[in-house]
Amino acid sequence: MRLGVVLDDEAVLSGGRRDDPIGLVVLRSTFLNPPRAAAARRMGERVLARHPGVELVPYAWHYLTHEAGDGVVVGSNRSLDAKPGDYGHFRGGAIAQAWEITKLCAEALGAQRVMIRTPSSFSPGSLSRRRFTSFVSGLGPDEPKLVWEPEGLWSSADAAAFGGPLGVEVVAPAFAMTGQLLEFEGAGWLRIGGGKDARLRSSHAEILAYALADLAAERAEAGQPLTLLFDGPRAYANLRAFARELA
Repeated sequence: MRLGVVLDDEAVLSGGRRDDPIGLVVLRSTFLNPPRAAAARRMGERVLARHPGVELVPYAWHYLTHEAGDGVVVGSNRSLDAKPGDYGHFRGGAIAQAWEITKLCAEALGAQRVMIRTPSSFSPGSLSRRRFTSFVSGLGPDEPKLVWEPEGLWSSADAAAFGGPLGVEVVAPAFAMTGQLLEFEGAGWLRIGGGKDARLRSSHAEILAYALADLAAERAEAGQPLTLLFDGPRAYANLRAFARELA
């Protein structure tokens, strides 16, 4: 298994240790505010100083996936001068620019993959599927590979069945808000938060470690490691708790 953390901002990075068993760091701040190339390089250098050799994976800019009614508050962050209806759901005149800026950020970070998060309004219907397929089909071989975090009505199995033939990996939540282990059939990336206090309890860490053992072995045989992403303010503490149970 590959273990990683999701950083909403760099302040969380201060909780990391150089000996943490981390293989990748996902940067969610780029969803709202993708830095320009020089700033992205500096950000990557700060992460790598804490975790040498990890893979960096930025989120794609929200203009690519989220429409005006999807609740994204831009605030003082970087923005596009685009009208509602001209962006989101992988269509519109501003999509090319949003993707180009995402790629420039990824290139500056040395990232080979980009995380895309689709909103609940991006349903499993035929229109969403056509738009997604059209966008992915238009990507060149040297462009970043996509890792997809669907929200809303997409099940893990449906998202994986759709994304797999397109070469798109899928992220699924491992636990429900109640702490119940979810079905994550087909997902090669799992996102793990804590409970109400953001803490991953040892009982949940143990259940998850046992549940994933066979799946991780199957994927390893196929040359596709299972990736676990620890999210939230206690991401590092939860990652360490899971690593102890796994050991």
